[in-house]
Amino acid sequence: MAAIDYLKQHELEAELREENRLRVWPKENITPAVRDWIKQHKAELLTELSAANHHHFTFDERRRAWTVRIGDKRMTVVSPMARTKAETAASVSARWPRYQDVEVIA
Repeated sequence: MAAIDYLKQHELEAELREENRLRVWPKENITPAVRDWIKQHKAELLTELSAANHHHFTFDERRRAWTVRIGDKRMTVVSPMARTKAETAASVSARWPRYQDVEVIA
């Protein structure tokens, strides 16, 4: 998994899309040099993702949407950038500071 490891070193995530399309994010971490590398190694990345049956490959269990419980209410929190469970908990606690009972469920 050398190609996926390269993405991991640059704090990037990748997913295999339909029709052999590749999605890599977050875009803030994609420098011109990394973008060129991805273009040059696209076939290798597609092979690694499909061979490993990873339709979605994440490194720190980052998601854009998490289910959270605030007090006695459950809701889905969506972020423009993928976040870890801990980052989501901190964000929710900062957004609703009067609630002490905040839990990120899944």
